[in-house]
Amino acid sequence: MKRLFILPLLMLLCLVPMLPAQAASKAEITSVRTATRNDANVPFVRTVLELDSKVTPRLFIDEDGKYVTVTLPNAKIAKNVEKKYNADRNVVSRISLSQRSSGTDVNIKVPRAVTKSDVNVFTLPGTDKAKKECRVVIDVNDKSGKVKQWMHWNDAKIGIDNTSLSSTYSVKVPSYSSSRSYKLTKGLKDKVICIDPGHGGTDVGAIGKISQEKNITLAISKKIADLLNDAGAKVIMTRTTDVDVYAPYDAAAEELQARCNIANAAKADAFVSVHIDSFSSADARGVTAYYNSKTPHDYSLAKYIHNQNMQATEFPDRGTRTANFYVLLHTNMPAVLLELGFISNPTEERALNSEKQQQNFAESIVKGLADYFNHNGR
Repeated sequence: MKRLFILPLLMLLCLVPMLPAQAASKAEITSVRTATRNDANVPFVRTVLELDSKVTPRLFIDEDGKYVTVTLPNAKIAKNVEKKYNADRNVVSRISLSQRSSGTDVNIKVPRAVTKSDVNVFTLPGTDKAKKECRVVIDVNDKSGKVKQWMHWNDAKIGIDNTSLSSTYSVKVPSYSSSRSYKLTKGLKDKVICIDPGHGGTDVGAIGKISQEKNITLAISKKIADLLNDAGAKVIMTRTTDVDVYAPYDAAAEELQARCNIANAAKADAFVSVHIDSFSSADARGVTAYYNSKTPHDYSLAKYIHNQNMQATEFPDRGTRTANFYVLLHTNMPAVLLELGFISNPTEERALNSEKQQQNFAESIVKGLADYFNHNGR
């Protein structure tokens, strides 16, 4: 009787290894966008693919150099994603996605032959809240010479060298010029101050119940600029309207580097980046000043401005903190990044949208800058 019972059980166990293994879940392409970048040293067309998990792209170029294929292994196309895209026809004739069993191909036809030196493929991580996400970036250089290069401040070196972009570019710590161009003398008169209103254009920044960060930072920054101009300073703003500084839908490295480029090209004496904080909990509150000790004077700049900020509001004091934020690292002059309250906190958001609080913050930042220079940056 026991043998009759055990035999079917053994047969079942033998069959288990023969069952097909569950297929590994595929990364999904959730969106695709293209744009012409004409503010790099060599203009190029950029294609950015957003995926919900990481992939390792592979680049292939045919012998004639007319077809570029980037393969995304184990990736599929989401149902709502288009499979054909247009771009600047001087650079790219057409872009299409094709689904295969082993992954997805991004097919790019170009009007003029390219080589691997003309095509740059790299990945960027997702946001802090979605670290599993991945962006695949494909840059194809302009071979026609017909894409007009954008110039700002008449500085030929302000463009980004797209050959240096890589998956580690956004966290690379730069080397600084040995010659110091920023001034530390007393007074605001004739000082060059770069004011950077955080976010803008397609990048709205943090979102509250009634407002967006990009609009608050611009409103405060304009008030700072007016006050500095009245004090005799020369004000350089990274943006004066609701626009992307680099280009719409760009990657973080390009957008932030463009802001640093403006300050560096203008040889600013100080860089002030204005932001509004946010958190998942509405209970978070307060004002923070961030700095990086790349020069002996960054801390002093942050300290003096933050001390004045705290005289201009009833928001809690979150202190002066060190950080490796991109704009703090890549500016050649002392720099500070200000988080002037939380848009995610209803009370602070209402105050931040008031003319009074915006003006108070603007005045306090100018007073802090005056303190900084009057103490010769110490």
